[in-house]
Amino acid sequence: MKMCIPHVYAVLFFLTCVGCNSVHDLQNAPYEKLSKFSFPKTFAECTDFLVKPNTPKYIVQAVQNHCLDGFVSIDHTHSWTKNLTRDEINYIRSVFRKVISDADNLNKTRHKRDVELFPRRLRREVRAAPYQHWADYARNVRRLKYETIDKNGRSKYDVLADIHGIAVSNAHFGPNFLPWHRLYLILLESALGTPLTYWDSTIDHESEDCTQSILWTAKYFGNGFGIVKTGPFANFDTPLGKLFRNIGSDGALFCKSGVNIILSKSRFQQISEPFADTGASVEGQHNSKHVWVDGVINNLGESPHDPVFFCLHSFVDYIWELFRKQQIMHGIDPTTDTILAPTDPETSFQNTTDVSVGLRGYYNIDGYSKRIADMVKYEPHPQCPICAGSQDLYCDKRKGLCVTRNRDPREYAGRQEEARSMGYSNKMNNNGPYTKPFPIYGRDIRVRLDSVTLDYDNISLTSSLERSPMMNVGTNIMANSPLNSGNEQMIDSNIRLMSPQFNRFTSIIQNQDPRRNFLDSGATNINPQRGPVLLNIHQPIGLHVRGIKHPNYKIY
Repeated sequence: MKMCIPHVYAVLFFLTCVGCNSVHDLQNAPYEKLSKFSFPKTFAECTDFLVKPNTPKYIVQAVQNHCLDGFVSIDHTHSWTKNLTRDEINYIRSVFRKVISDADNLNKTRHKRDVELFPRRLRREVRAAPYQHWADYARNVRRLKYETIDKNGRSKYDVLADIHGIAVSNAHFGPNFLPWHRLYLILLESALGTPLTYWDSTIDHESEDCTQSILWTAKYFGNGFGIVKTGPFANFDTPLGKLFRNIGSDGALFCKSGVNIILSKSRFQQISEPFADTGASVEGQHNSKHVWVDGVINNLGESPHDPVFFCLHSFVDYIWELFRKQQIMHGIDPTTDTILAPTDPETSFQNTTDVSVGLRGYYNIDGYSKRIADMVKYEPHPQCPICAGSQDLYCDKRKGLCVTRNRDPREYAGRQEEARSMGYSNKMNNNGPYTKPFPIYGRDIRVRLDSVTLDYDNISLTSSLERSPMMNVGTNIMANSPLNSGNEQMIDSNIRLMSPQFNRFTSIIQNQDPRRNFLDSGATNINPQRGPVLLNIHQPIGLHVRGIKHPNYKIY
């Protein structure tokens, strides 16, 4: 017992040094036991330190506590949309503690079989068998949603969702989009204690009517129109009122050829804003999915309050992981293939050496690391003939692709007028700097053009190929979107607002009105008195377009 006393004093002294001394001072601490350890400067170094063999347990505990207190503290350089209580701060720290612990366990079992290596973070498609995988995710989201951190406080899920709101400029519009969201997914997954599932929307894109997918039923995401009243996320409260959606209104889902355009590139810069090659912007393609679902998820600050957010972003992360594996095959190191953020005040805090805003336990560079990538394994996307063994998918033999089954027409689909009411009452188009909708990148010609979150009066399409270093958030169209005129993906036709009285679109492309039910669609944000308006409508990514060469191999 007496031999332990000096160690206790050593740890206490160490923790005192942590709070008031520099790293240099710590390295020169008078205690011999501590002086041999260099204090970690990043989350990655923390993890490395913790897994080094033969490190005394009391030293590991001291370092871990410092990692949590020093790196996981709230980043005061950015304001939270809501003030955090001490209990909420401690909860966030506890989640980071689980991340560090998981990384520690991963390193200890690195040489074991995959089935043992990834027991908790094997991500499958939402509909993939066994169904229990999705059920576990949904159940734990509900658990976090209804577990409050303190007696009268907010739920654990809401606190974690609010992290996204302070990181809008750090996590979007630039090269930090992919690494920041990868770290964010790891954090949420650690809180859930169960793997995320990913939504491969290319499966739904193949349907004749994407809005009829079985995903928008009580078994999965719940109804797709109006307030969500069915499924595991029914009646969720959000900062924008009850959770609501308006699927198929605008934007586009992922499609096979769009993913292949991304995977045909070799450098990170080619798929990242603001330098991405034409049609290859991962962030841009992802934006149109937020727009397509519409409602709460099409809100830059509050989108994670719809749990579909994490399924969407898991698929984005899966695409990036496929891209990284391809880089390795070609001799490119994805951990060092980074780009500098543009010198623009709006995209500050996106350099790899900066602290990751809202995720103080991380630096941006951690999102590129192999250490983080190794914490997750993806089960391959459903493919013919078995389509992941799912009863809710089938193999379309003509296309050779897995396609979703449609919902039972008797099942509740929701009420679109509720979505209109929620969107307009919340003034979601102009409710502050972090509540704007995601800018559109691509548009499926099957959409209704009645979004309740886009401001159609202010949508404009630029005519220049010179791309701004930022997405054009104010006009709802990304600066480098294929929708912009002059782009090689443009169809040489347009859709005209022919009648100011009836606001009906007539499509020259199809020689028919794609919005037959326009009068019932509730798109009252289009001003009927402003006269004829010309909108350039371009081929959505995913359909064959003259002049675009898709890869002749099937990566995806």
